[in-house]
Amino acid sequence: MTANPADTLAPLSRDFDQFSSVHYDVIVIGGGIQGSCLLYEAAKRGLRCLLVERGDFGGATSWNSMRILHGGFRYLQSMDLPRLVDSVRERRWFMRMFPGLVEPLQCLMPLYGQGLKRPGAFKAALRINRELTKLEGRLPGEAKLPPGHVITPSDVAQDWPQVPTVGLRGGGIWYDARMLSPERFIVHLLRVAQSMGCASLNYCSADAIETVEGSVVGVRCKDVVSEKEYIFHAPIVLNAAGPWCREICSGVAVDRPELFTPMRAFNLVLDRAPLSESAIAVSAQGAESQTYFLVPYGERTIAGTAQIPCDADDHTEVPAQQEVEQFLNQINEAAPGLDVSPVDVTCVWNGQVSACYAGADVASDKPVVIDHTEYGGPTGLISVSGVKYTTARRLAQRVVGLLPGPPVAPLEDVRCDERISDIPGYGEQTLGADIADLMQRIVENEAVVSADDLILRRTGLWQDPASVLENWDVIANAMSLAGDEALQQRESAEELFNRLREPWNTHGAGN
Repeated sequence: MTANPADTLAPLSRDFDQFSSVHYDVIVIGGGIQGSCLLYEAAKRGLRCLLVERGDFGGATSWNSMRILHGGFRYLQSMDLPRLVDSVRERRWFMRMFPGLVEPLQCLMPLYGQGLKRPGAFKAALRINRELTKLEGRLPGEAKLPPGHVITPSDVAQDWPQVPTVGLRGGGIWYDARMLSPERFIVHLLRVAQSMGCASLNYCSADAIETVEGSVVGVRCKDVVSEKEYIFHAPIVLNAAGPWCREICSGVAVDRPELFTPMRAFNLVLDRAPLSESAIAVSAQGAESQTYFLVPYGERTIAGTAQIPCDADDHTEVPAQQEVEQFLNQINEAAPGLDVSPVDVTCVWNGQVSACYAGADVASDKPVVIDHTEYGGPTGLISVSGVKYTTARRLAQRVVGLLPGPPVAPLEDVRCDERISDIPGYGEQTLGADIADLMQRIVENEAVVSADDLILRRTGLWQDPASVLENWDVIANAMSLAGDEALQQRESAEELFNRLREPWNTHGAGN
């Protein structure tokens, strides 16, 4: 077994005693993509930072993303050109940082003659997109994404044989990028930050923000595993807890409802062969119909994104079975030939995202940054609510730039050398004795607390439950499990797979 390139980075550690003895410049609350980017950007600027996450890293909204790095093509509908430019630049950054874990994604939209869905309008949009994409910051030698084009109705039918042809006037092709293993992105960013002198703790619940005379002095936390309490000291707290960011501030700052307006969202992984090699934008007939995407995922298909309005105080993350069934009905109407039912659902990616207003079924497209000092809160508390994976790093740069102190030129990025074929559960890496050493290195270096962490958020093993359960000894040996503990962890893995398929029948998603 060859050495894993990631082993050159500092391992993630859960040494609470050591980390609690350090005085930090910044504490980041939340270990999703937004919190991880905040830690990474702060570390690059020489700040000593600690990240705390009450569950596992990337275990909530970030893991449940559709795995697409959107370049902002849809922003042309509102002519929000600055946001489009930000998106193409950040998409390029991810492609540069994770070259073995990102690939181009061809997208197809059938054109029926409404709004942007007209061949002429789509061509005009492609021309603008092509010019703005020149601003993405592509370096010499980096492959560029194809520019996109408009195709004829017969070409659309060749790409998607079951496409509804009544009124079809052509098809629009454009290109985005696909994350092949987003869980590895977060692990890499955290380990780079650890190599720069920062620290990250999973299963570390931030229970209270500590203040003295109106200023932040740290965070009182609890190790969820040992239930031991700790206080970590820093004059600045960056609250990036996603759906829980308002809860984190309660008790020390006035509630700011605009920080996060809850809306349930979910994507489905379907045991159904893709209808096309392209990711297809589909919608039922009618001007008001929602547009969804069907994305090829190996021999399966991802369908999404369903967005369900919530009341302001509704913290439900898991969709109801009826909501999933209604979504499948809409998908079947929009995509003849798919013919899916609940038994075809192999995984539900679900969580909460921020809506554009209370009760809306449209996600917000504007990130929110609140310095609570401006609203009577303590000095040193800043809350951050991002809107999409693609621009998390750009928002982190903006927030870190607000921190006190002289400007510091950031250190260079540290590229991830992993390839998708290196990761168990993806490519040719199946779960067997031949990858036992790799599994053990992951456990030792990446703060794996439970088998669920290893299966779900360090590897792609969650995609093949039968293989995991049949080869449980490989998991048990990697984690040094034996006897009753190994049996309990195996039972937990079985429950995890059930939650992935039918989260409404159990108590929440697998995190």
